[in-house]
Amino acid sequence: MENDLEMLSQVIQWAKAQRQIIQDNGVELSDNGMDLARSVGVEKPDMIRVMLVERIPLEDTPFIYNLAKSTGMLTGKLMGMTFGHAIYIVRGSESSRLYSHEFRHVHQYENFGSIEAFMEEYLHQVLTFSYDKAPLELDAKKFEVEHV
Repeated sequence: MENDLEMLSQVIQWAKAQRQIIQDNGVELSDNGMDLARSVGVEKPDMIRVMLVERIPLEDTPFIYNLAKSTGMLTGKLMGMTFGHAIYIVRGSESSRLYSHEFRHVHQYENFGSIEAFMEEYLHQVLTFSYDKAPLELDAKKFEVEHV
């Protein structure tokens, strides 16, 4: 149990740091982006910031990278990652499908109320079911749209 709490603590600390980077450097959504976010349940799309990056900065923190690898997050190309109202999108992979998926994660964060609460459940799910079978991921996939 202590290891699980330490792991969760490290994940939360990393996620909060990423959120701050995106909040400081990301951009607001366009009107179309806000409409897409609302369509998947986001209550406060005006709070969302998106930062285009060459890669999701998982490898910068070996613990996070190894955890992501062990849960199956890295079996395909990781194109986006969400931390509350802050989203990384890998440059060149922008699409309605990816944005709607990540916006659904924003909705999930809003429902959980905090990064801590979301990450506790998300981490539990990916460790229990694997990344591609985690209920929060399956929910996000259900809300993917091809074109807006």
